[in-house]
Amino acid sequence: MANLRKIILFFIIFSGVFYFLRSNAYLSNRILLADLTGVVALYSTIGLIFSFISTFAIQKEWDNWNSLRDSVREEVDSIEELWLWVDHLKNEAGERIKHSILQYLELMIRNGFRQEGDGDQSEEGGQMLIRFRDSIMDVSKDHPDLTTTSFSLFSDILRHIKDRLRFSSRHLPEIVYGVLTFATILTITLPLLIGVRDIWLDYVFTSSIATLAFAIYTVIRDLNQPLRPGGWHLTTRDYERLLARLKK
Repeated sequence: MANLRKIILFFIIFSGVFYFLRSNAYLSNRILLADLTGVVALYSTIGLIFSFISTFAIQKEWDNWNSLRDSVREEVDSIEELWLWVDHLKNEAGERIKHSILQYLELMIRNGFRQEGDGDQSEEGGQMLIRFRDSIMDVSKDHPDLTTTSFSLFSDILRHIKDRLRFSSRHLPEIVYGVLTFATILTITLPLLIGVRDIWLDYVFTSSIATLAFAIYTVIRDLNQPLRPGGWHLTTRDYERLLARLKK
């Protein structure tokens, strides 16, 4: 929804710029009367370069986004599996593990992922995982025969957390993002210098090209920052659903 508002706002602003430039008789006539055969061919080359870069960026970011979402789902599934396993212990050590699980889920829901943009667990989250591990070790002391299963399930959770942190910190290389931004600016602005004698036909094609280029750039920028609010950003919904199930 936020991206749609950005695109609509861009369309309105671009329409105003288009009207201002085309209402300037000198500039409009100079553009329309110019021989634009070579200009159109050059612009087509710029559009082709933009399409190559954007295709690469979207594919790369989409794969990373899917991996990030999968790591969150697998982390939640592993936590639920550990809960179901310790639920059969019916002892104090098992209750401590269940308490640690509830605390961890509540922490993730409360804090979200704001502090994990650099690929490291937040300090509070790290301390929570230490207490989580200590509760697992308590079970091992009381029930040595359960050590392998306990740490195996906990290791799965840690592995998925590391995957989540790794995928959430992956971004497009700065030079690629910079080239994409420059190509987007060229794709949006240069059609304003290519005139068509029919003003409405000119407006439809020019605004369509510019809006499409801006929409593609917005999608890539959104996917490149999965921890920031946007159309594609990581939420705590999976943790909330699990917490609700476990408290029933």
